[in-house]
Amino acid sequence: MKKWAWVVLLLCGLSILILTLPVMMVSFADALFRNDMNGKEFVTVFTCWPYWAGFILFLIAQAALLDIRVNTAEKRPVTKRNIIPVVLLSSLMMALLVGGIVLAIYETITKDVALNKWLILFLSASWFIWGVIFYKWGGKLEPESFLEKIRKCFFRGSILELLVAIPTHILARYRNYCCAGFNTFVGIVFGLAIMLCSFGPGVYFLFIQRWKSLHPDSNGE
Repeated sequence: MKKWAWVVLLLCGLSILILTLPVMMVSFADALFRNDMNGKEFVTVFTCWPYWAGFILFLIAQAALLDIRVNTAEKRPVTKRNIIPVVLLSSLMMALLVGGIVLAIYETITKDVALNKWLILFLSASWFIWGVIFYKWGGKLEPESFLEKIRKCFFRGSILELLVAIPTHILARYRNYCCAGFNTFVGIVFGLAIMLCSFGPGVYFLFIQRWKSLHPDSNGE
């Protein structure tokens, strides 16, 4: 069954890579139409270390969620070794969602795209609070229920993120100030990426169900 987890992880990674340029081009379509930017400038994102750092972070978070799904599918016990990484990474994902909303609202109000110490402190506090919440869930819930609650948090949080980030991004792009729409674009990116993470465990489950229906005598390996 582990091979299906790798398939899902690969699909998640490919989805992020494939969607990168289209999302950037749609988000900054006005700049393309005015010839302020060209497609070649967008390609440079693949040479930036923050992009790859975020890409790896999202894949590791997805892998941690799939690890629990694999253990439950194979009827193996889920230990603290499995729970702690999920708590740390999932709470960070939720903190990024909350932070993306704050960044979008902050830029809309102040027309400022620079991070300051208060925003960083807010992100850290949000990470800690979500970590406490998820840790308590991990101690009280069965692995399947624990994973499902986190998945729902990811999906609902990403929807809320996009509902805030997309309108504020459109507003920012129609304003005349330096780097308009950067923070709101970051919010859109976080929302889409974490929404993809929320689909991973469910896609894995569908793979396993389909495999078992086609190979009833197989153990899924």
